[in-house]
Amino acid sequence: MTVDVADLTREERQQILYNHLAAGDQPKDVRAQMKPHLEAAADAAPFRPEAARRLGLQAFTSKLPLTRQGITTFMAQPQQLLSDVYNQLDDHAHAALALVYATAQDKALPGLPKPITLDASDRNIVAQAGSTQAGVGKALTALTGTFLRLNTSPDGQEYWAFHHPTLREGFAAWLTTQPHLMPMVLVGMTDQALLSRTDCLSPGSGQHQGTLLRIPPPLYPDVARRVVALRQRPREREEDWLQYHNRQRAVLVYLWQNSSSGFLRVYVAADPELYEALVQFDAPTAYDLRPRVLARLHQAGILPEGIRQQTIARMMELSVTAPDADWVEAGGGVGPWDVLLTNEEREAMLEHVRQQLVPDLDDRVEDWVGEFAGDEDDDPVENALRVYEEAFKERHDASTASKIDWAIDNYQQMRQPPEDDTIDWTPSTPSLHERLSHLRQRSGNQRSLFDDVDQ
Repeated sequence: MTVDVADLTREERQQILYNHLAAGDQPKDVRAQMKPHLEAAADAAPFRPEAARRLGLQAFTSKLPLTRQGITTFMAQPQQLLSDVYNQLDDHAHAALALVYATAQDKALPGLPKPITLDASDRNIVAQAGSTQAGVGKALTALTGTFLRLNTSPDGQEYWAFHHPTLREGFAAWLTTQPHLMPMVLVGMTDQALLSRTDCLSPGSGQHQGTLLRIPPPLYPDVARRVVALRQRPREREEDWLQYHNRQRAVLVYLWQNSSSGFLRVYVAADPELYEALVQFDAPTAYDLRPRVLARLHQAGILPEGIRQQTIARMMELSVTAPDADWVEAGGGVGPWDVLLTNEEREAMLEHVRQQLVPDLDDRVEDWVGEFAGDEDDDPVENALRVYEEAFKERHDASTASKIDWAIDNYQQMRQPPEDDTIDWTPSTPSLHERLSHLRQRSGNQRSLFDDVDQ
């Protein structure tokens, strides 16, 4: 059972803090100085049991002012003090922590295997930190129980990991102040770790939830080259479709959410083929990250106008063939189409729907029923048509809205299974992959992600 610390009573918070102090290694005189302020420490908001654990350990409190303000700040804002704590550690500890950070989630284990076996990149990290393999081994032992913990995998393999996610996050923040270590940690990371545990955001940006290493601008070219190689890497023979898809998606997420405008400028210079790949997005566009990356590039001022026009043309095509209406409603400037479309272009696309889709709704509905037959709680065709209907109502075009409303009724009726229950017939229910594949083929995209899914 998971306990929400927000639901803890005051007495329970105090008991947790007490237990951690009793189990810690603080000398009696230190605990005595803390005692007048411990009730206030338990009342700190938010209350973090991990911060209570650290308060009981000398490794985290050697320079902590034992005052009410010092202790309550330690409890409520532990990250602010971690940088000083990491600075106090010696080179061997820095090397050990850097190894754990660089290898976590990189290999078969979510941490550094015990016993340690260092490859070339690992040895580079150790050397840059000014340590040795023997020094790292001793530091790992010393750090276990405070900064690190020993875990055991299901197959019995022991490995070191950070004792708590906030310690890993704090170490990531500290690494950004250590230029001699960051390049080596970056080299030691696998591709998965690079995409999932770093960012290239501007220095003043907040970190996303989780562990992120903030890459400084001088290292942008190195990161860009690796991300370009990942995006351009073809599907490997031993790589199944889901692995390939997840890798491509991770690259898009990185460009969309974890990249500053400065990094994006470096990236597009290294990946001139990016634009062509992005404009080949598919319906439903709400689930395709490529329009979001295009919008992010536009915000950064590096989306060529010709590519923006190709983006609009592609969306205009999908608006009729899919149908896809994700572009219709403005969302306060936060959605990709709020960024990519002007109001005039949005109205022009609605006019395109009026002229190119509405007159052919009878034939289109029959085609869509064949593609989306079966029960569907979140039917993309019906959803798009309802958005179009509402859009034309808002523009006082009752005639067009009524035609679309009729098409919705017709579509719903045609999707109903036969009423004759004497026939032993089960309506075909294509999978989501099959429906999206058919949809992309109709939209004119030459290659679907699902072309070889059955191979």
